[in-house]
Amino acid sequence: MLSPLRRSGFTLVELLVVIAIIGILVALLLPAVQSAREAARRMQCGNNLKQMALAIHNYENANGTFPAACLASRPASVWAWGHSWHVAILPYTEQTNLYEQFDFKGISSPSTGLIYQSGSSKHNVDNGRLLAGLQIPYMRCPSTPLPAMVLKGTIVPGEAGAMSPNYTAIHGAIDHQSAENRDNSGQQHGAKGIMSRGGILRPHVFTTMGEVRDGTTNTILVAEQSDYCRDSNGEQRDCRSDFGHSFTMGATLNNEASDSRWFNGTTVRYPINTKAWNMTGIGDQFYGCNRPIQSAHGGGAQVALGDGSVHMLKDGLDLVTLFRMANRDDMQIVTGF
Repeated sequence: MLSPLRRSGFTLVELLVVIAIIGILVALLLPAVQSAREAARRMQCGNNLKQMALAIHNYENANGTFPAACLASRPASVWAWGHSWHVAILPYTEQTNLYEQFDFKGISSPSTGLIYQSGSSKHNVDNGRLLAGLQIPYMRCPSTPLPAMVLKGTIVPGEAGAMSPNYTAIHGAIDHQSAENRDNSGQQHGAKGIMSRGGILRPHVFTTMGEVRDGTTNTILVAEQSDYCRDSNGEQRDCRSDFGHSFTMGATLNNEASDSRWFNGTTVRYPINTKAWNMTGIGDQFYGCNRPIQSAHGGGAQVALGDGSVHMLKDGLDLVTLFRMANRDDMQIVTGF
């Protein structure tokens, strides 16, 4: 007697069941994979901050002071834009070759930190050409959706652009005794908001270790700015403190009558991860000096303290605590971060 034929393969129903099971497994695993990837990106962001903090300390060891957050160009009698702390620490971040090629003398223009040419506005094109298209990895958070390069619509640095950093110096907090209230400033190119000189990295000033009276373990050096802010219409707005001028941009004369803006640094005014563009000191047309500490990571933003340690400051951190961490010498106890 012939045995019945054995069928091989899968029926359509069995195949659909297998596909459904695979789909469920992928749906279960995908969030874990995405979470692991974001954890890795956040760790790299923290490493970037660590590298900058150590470079700032190496600068202090070599020079006896911390770098100024931003400087006017030299000589001081010339109204021109100098460079930022990002430029000052280049030799301590394995960028000595770049630092040595940077025009600090103002050969093509006294504005060593203002590096673009656009139409009749021609500034330090030597530095603009030097930095065109150059990306420095530690200046960019891997989670950021923000563009790496700015100044693209210019003659120099041209379509290659110049790098815009995701990290900013902390000038202090709005409650420091040095703070100046410019909320009602009507100067077209002037600073708007509250400006402080209470931090470790101060505009036009080289802070000594002895002036950090609260201790380096309690004071913020550098913080993240790695996400967009949004305006009242929900549109994305770049609220980094270089204001689209790249990591080189510093300051002009330390003189309110000429220009009071300080680039690549911020005065702490708002809570962690504030992203509302339409707030005083954030979305002002030319310069809001209170652009927030904020990130593309969920739940908080990272900062580097004066001792070189890196911390994730969580959303909802008490604002008074944040102010105390931003100031170097208010003699207030810092806890709970």
